[in-house]
Parts: sequence; structure tokens; C-alpha cells
Amino acid sequence: MKFSPIHAILIIAMACPAFAQTPPPATPPPATDPPATDSMANETPTQAAQKDPHNIQSSGPEDWSMVKGHDKGFLTKEDAMPNSWLAQNFSSCDKDQDGKISQAEYDSCVKRR
Repeated sequence: MKFSPIHAILIIAMACPAFAQTPPPATPPPATDPPATDSMANETPTQAAQKDPHNIQSSGPEDWSMVKGHDKGFLTKEDAMPNSWLAQNFSSCDKDQDGKISQAEYDSCVKRR
């Protein structure tokens, strides 16, 4: 069989859709962080921790070993902030009202849930 220019055109025309690519969607330019305002400068570490998406844990009680800060033997209010359940129940879990939740207090609190 003789290869003709018509064959070449047909091969190219049939191959084009196989190599066609869709362009990526237009993305907006990366957002820059807004300048710090007075209200941001007045945030407490607890408020900043609540807003930090990398600091968020889960919303329910977890095993003691999974809670951030457990390795020191107690949890502070700041340790509890990423976990919405623990943050809301911190005062009721802190039976001796010393500002810290021990493992025994935590286990007791989780069982009451």
C-alpha cells in the first residue's frame, strides 16, 4: 500500500482529538493576607487558635492520647480550643476548677456524654 498525502492528513486529523487537552480553569490571583488591624492585634491566643484552620481537631470527645496537649499529663483551655466539644465542656470537665483537665477528669467527662 502506498502512503499518500491524503493518508497523512487523515492520520493527523484523527490523532488531534486524542492529544487535545482542556485548558485549566482560570484561577484568581493568590489572595494576600489582609493587613493586621487593631482588632486582630487584640486577639488572645485562645481566639487566634480558634480561627487557625491548621489547629482544628475534631468536634467530639476523643481518646485521651489523641487530644493535643495530653503528653504533659493535663489539658489547658488552650489545648481544648481546637476541639469544639471539649472547648464547650471544659468548665464542667474541670471538676477541681484548677484550670486543667487531668486524664481522670477527661475520662469521667467523656463517659457522662
